[in-house]
Amino acid sequence: MYFRQVLHEERACASYLVGCPTLGQCVVVDPQGEPTSYTDRVRENGMVVAGVIDTHIHADHVSAARELASVAGTPLYLGPGAAVSFDHVTLEDGSVLEVGNRRIRAIHTPGHTPEHLTFLVDDWFLLTGDTLFVGDVGRVDLALQEVSSAELAARARQLHGSLERLMELPEWIEVYPGHYAGSVCGRGMDGKTVSTLGREWRRNRTVRLAVDDFVAFQTRDLPPLPENFHAIKARNLSGG
Repeated sequence: MYFRQVLHEERACASYLVGCPTLGQCVVVDPQGEPTSYTDRVRENGMVVAGVIDTHIHADHVSAARELASVAGTPLYLGPGAAVSFDHVTLEDGSVLEVGNRRIRAIHTPGHTPEHLTFLVDDWFLLTGDTLFVGDVGRVDLALQEVSSAELAARARQLHGSLERLMELPEWIEVYPGHYAGSVCGRGMDGKTVSTLGREWRRNRTVRLAVDDFVAFQTRDLPPLPENFHAIKARNLSGG
């Protein structure tokens, strides 16, 4: 297996490369920045970019997924109901991407956004995007339009259910999140960029909250929106 975590310090984000050098294929998850930085790295390791994935429509940074997919001539994958205005391939819950000898299973984990996907790689580790962080969980209030308190509560209940689903997996499953400390996409995330489900169950108090307490936590004392949130979200939806 080829696996790399790429950290972007400016907004405390993480991108991921998962590949199979044996068969020369690699996927890039949540890319940002210059597309050639990914194609060059993948090529230097004897592979080609065989797919590009965004775990969700990002609100804090400009996604490079559409541009990278175009440069690499490969599919761009998004979750169910992604409200974007460009072509993509929808990964439904339970869909499996075979990347050489690697198997990447999509788990629909709505709440942070409706289309959000988490990925279980080879039954070994999770790429959790903005659903689960180290020491924290994602926000539910990042929307272009004003959201009612009832809608926020509904989103929080969705996220609670998504987290419960992840926590049903074995506790030794590793967790690789989409952000780390310094990001405003959560409130208490750690500077460490990897964990396990068992560690999060023991140390991340938010995932142990009962659903009503979780809803209350997610709908009060909300932190500021990410810088340039509206423009970034709109751009990522249009793919411009």
